[in-house]
Amino acid sequence: MRQRIITGVIFTIVVAMFVIPMYWIPLVSILFSLIVGVVAGREMYQACGHGNIKLSKVGLVLAGLISLVAMALTSILGGDILMALSFYLLLEMPLFFVLSLMPSVCSTSHDGFVNGVTTAGTALYVSFPLFCLCSVTIFVPNGWYYMVAALAAPWISDVFAYFTGVLFGKHKIVPHISPKKTWEGCIGGMLFCAIALSLYFAFFVYGTRDFEIQRITFGIVMFVIGLFVSVMSQLGDWLASLIKRHFGIKDFGKFMPGHGGMLDRFDSAFFTLPMAAVMAIVAMYLH
Repeated sequence: MRQRIITGVIFTIVVAMFVIPMYWIPLVSILFSLIVGVVAGREMYQACGHGNIKLSKVGLVLAGLISLVAMALTSILGGDILMALSFYLLLEMPLFFVLSLMPSVCSTSHDGFVNGVTTAGTALYVSFPLFCLCSVTIFVPNGWYYMVAALAAPWISDVFAYFTGVLFGKHKIVPHISPKKTWEGCIGGMLFCAIALSLYFAFFVYGTRDFEIQRITFGIVMFVIGLFVSVMSQLGDWLASLIKRHFGIKDFGKFMPGHGGMLDRFDSAFFTLPMAAVMAIVAMYLH
């Protein structure tokens, strides 16, 4: 436990060393995303190897490079978050299509199809959340606040889901994936996450822009979104647990003693970071 706490504190400090400067220098988000993406992609490659699934390294690298191209085009054209997401979809989807079908065309084996589809799924799983992180931070006015909310939401949801589950948990929710998770913990995490985000946006973000709606209305809107953010956080955690159980591994990596690897720390964030884009787009239309 002591080692786990120390490692957790060090990890938090390292992440903060990247996240805090993003407020003044949004481009730091690209460096942060590259580091997380490379490590997470490598861990997923190794995890799939335990199931005799061979991912395409070239495909994973191309997905990352295309994300950078999408951001560069958006920047050159002076676009916003919607343009950035549009470029991502237009450029990445053909790649995912090719990655999924090319192995099947080149080989009639079932393994080729599985390898191709899994490579495409992994590329989307890793690249899209990190693309959202960068896009929100770079192309959204005061986007740093939305990015921070998305990164903090999994921690808030997990902490309150744990304590609510310990105090009131009786009904298991996904015992075959996470035996300790309960419906009571899930609901508790949702409510507290929604409350925290609504207060955060009402008192910290509302004053950064001139919104056409009242502060309390803005807080209520973000409360509703906060519920979905918590749900996405827990889905991300369950998916990672399902993948690990399927491949028979305990953790995705070992470089953080007591915590596992990069994917073990960002499994929930990979599902909440796209919600940062949702929050930013909603706020843009409320402006």
